[in-house]
Formats: sequence, C-alpha cells, structure tokens
Amino acid sequence: MLKIENINFTRPQNRSQNLVFSYDFSLSEGEILAVQGPSGVGKTTLLDLIAGFEVPDKGIMSWNDSDFTALPPWERPVTTVFQADNLFSHLTCRQNIAIGFTKSRFVSEAEIDAGFERLGIAGLQSRLPDEISGGQQQRVALVRAMLRDRPVLLLDESFSALDWESRCGCFDALTEMTRNRAMCVVIVSHDERDAEYLGCRTLRLTH
Repeated sequence: MLKIENINFTRPQNRSQNLVFSYDFSLSEGEILAVQGPSGVGKTTLLDLIAGFEVPDKGIMSWNDSDFTALPPWERPVTTVFQADNLFSHLTCRQNIAIGFTKSRFVSEAEIDAGFERLGIAGLQSRLPDEISGGQQQRVALVRAMLRDRPVLLLDESFSALDWESRCGCFDALTEMTRNRAMCVVIVSHDERDAEYLGCRTLRLTH
C-alpha cells in the first residue's frame, strides 16, 4: 500500500505570499488513482514529492509501511513517466529501454519486444526518437516504465499526445499491468474521460 500521510509542501511565490499544498491519502496494491484539478493546484507537485524531486515540509510517505520520505529518487520504489518523455535522441528506441537496467534487473529483447507489441508500437525498436511521432515516443517511455518493475508508477500527462483510441489501448495495458503486478499508479490528467475509462478512484485538488 502507498500511504501519503499529512504531507505539506510550501512553494514561495513572492515576499508576501506562499503556496501551501497538502496531501493525505492511501492507495492499495493493484489500484489506480487519477489526480485532477485546474492548473496550479499541485498535481505535478504531488508526483514530484512522491518521486523525491521535492522535499515536503512535514509528513510521511511509505510503501507497505516502509518509510521512503528521506530517500533519494533513485532509491525509491517509484518510476515516473513525464509529459516530456525524456528519451535519448542518439539512441534507438530499444536502446532507450535497455539503458535503464542493470545486471541486477536484466531485461531481455523478448520482454522489450512484448512491451512494444502490447502498446501497439511493434516495429519501432530500431528507430531513433526523432523518427517517430510524439505519441509513439510517449508509448516507448511507458514501455520502459512498465519493465522497470517498481511498485509505484507516476504518470504526468503521459498520454496527452495520443488520440483517444491509442490512449485507450495504453490504459488497457496499464490496467492489466497494475493488477498483475500489484502496483499502485498515480496518474495526473486534465481529461476527465481518462478516469472514467479506467474506472478508477479520483483525487480532485482545488485551490
């Protein structure tokens, strides 16, 4: 279970005003949570806190009762897929997948090919990122995240460049992976159809 307990984070705005964000929720294994709300309410800030890119003023974040609040990003049980996919332009799509793994977590070509097939991008493994569309790049990034096998997956507008049919295909793969691997997924989206299609719980943030 992912627990975000009484997390507060302050973002300075100017000399006389600060933005204070507060979060408190839990997420069971195999569950997806859609975080929604207007711009500026702290949706991406929440993901940054869970990933370790921001440090909370107070509160505890834990996975199965193991506190990871003070851990650096690379030691957390978390994988993040950003709106910008962050692929290396000089590496093929297959190399972009493989580079994120070590000897302790070997990923085979067959696993990579299966991931590409599942997300409808089979045949793009040998292409460079600038040779494929933005939506296809996002799906490559999602394959990489799926294969990392970490229990918490954070998605920040990761499907925004996809048409609805392609997005639904990714959602189907995401739902299957989440249940089969007993993961927790937190997805930030401005499109309310996403949560409806996923049939998941929604956390709506307000100013």
